Amino acid sequence: MVLEQEDVKKIIDFVKKEPVTVQDISRYIGRSWVTTDSYLQKIKERTGLIDIKTFRKGTQAALKIVFYSGSGASSFDEVKDVLFQEVRAGRIKQDFDFMDIYQFVPNKKKRAFTEEYLNEENSKNPQIISLFRQAKNTIYCFSGNLSFINMKEKNQSILQVMEELAKKKIMFKIICRVNLASISNLSKISKLNAKYPDCFEVRHCHQPLRGFIIDDKIARFKDEEEQKKYKKGELHKNTRIVYEVFDDEWVSWLQKVFWNLFRTSLDYQSRVKELKKLF
Repeated sequence: MVLEQEDVKKIIDFVKKEPVTVQDISRYIGRSWVTTDSYLQKIKERTGLIDIKTFRKGTQAALKIVFYSGSGASSFDEVKDVLFQEVRAGRIKQDFDFMDIYQFVPNKKKRAFTEEYLNEENSKNPQIISLFRQAKNTIYCFSGNLSFINMKEKNQSILQVMEELAKKKIMFKIICRVNLASISNLSKISKLNAKYPDCFEVRHCHQPLRGFIIDDKIARFKDEEEQKKYKKGELHKNTRIVYEVFDDEWVSWLQKVFWNLFRTSLDYQSRVKELKKLF
């Protein structure tokens, strides 16, 4: 059987508690002894986070003990630390590939789809409205210049839906660039903010992620691959990759990333005032 990332994490977390036998792990993950032993060898080779010692080797009473080896390769917490530092260092969307996060999410708790398009006019419906309407409390927005607020779905604008949700006391926490390119979009948000001051909080932040977290249950992010960035023939069409994550642990981690960026960012109104002084 194929060794899934969720099995890797499950086994490492189990072994971290105390040294165990291969048979213990076999029962814990519901796999045969042979399959479990194969898994353990692969995890040892790929991560260095476990080690295996055989006692009474060569006898019928041989016993394999598996134990955690913290001095090996990076743990999952260390991986998250590295990913966070990469996000923190990024300023534009090209500075980070969300696949670097997505690859660590258990297969049963994620999904992704791609879309090829010639230009934005021919791009399909982004279905942000249906995503937003799942919210019960808070929508966290990682944005560039707030261009998503101008999108329409079935003749209904996302901005209208944001107001509809604000009337229901759903909060929008937004980080985006506050510059000349985003001022017109920010003015639209400002009108909503004036009507629903408790529901909108926007801060200036250069960061590479593009996506949303809905409450604490689902995260949706996107990456774009554009033809113009590649040599002729390498990419046939512009391609958008949409990633959805509904794993509690990773959604929680993404929320922590948001709050770290949000707390250290400037309120957008202060920055807009400074920008308007230039014109």
